[in-house]
Amino acid sequence: MFGLFEPAHRRVKDEREVGHYFNKYGEDALAVLQQRASDKELSARDRRHWRRLARKARRQESEWLDSLKSS
Repeated sequence: MFGLFEPAHRRVKDEREVGHYFNKYGEDALAVLQQRASDKELSARDRRHWRRLARKARRQESEWLDSLKSS
């Protein structure tokens, strides 16, 4: 729903980045993103970035995994 208020360039960039993590880590991509989102050594700005990507990955996880399996 909040994607309606998000700039198109950010949506495209985030989708590409989430896709990269699913291609690189497969089923573990969501765990990697969540780990980075909770890393206290990162700045608050960076943690927000990783939280946003983890949220988007969680919503689209089944689609990405299905596309990886069919490839």
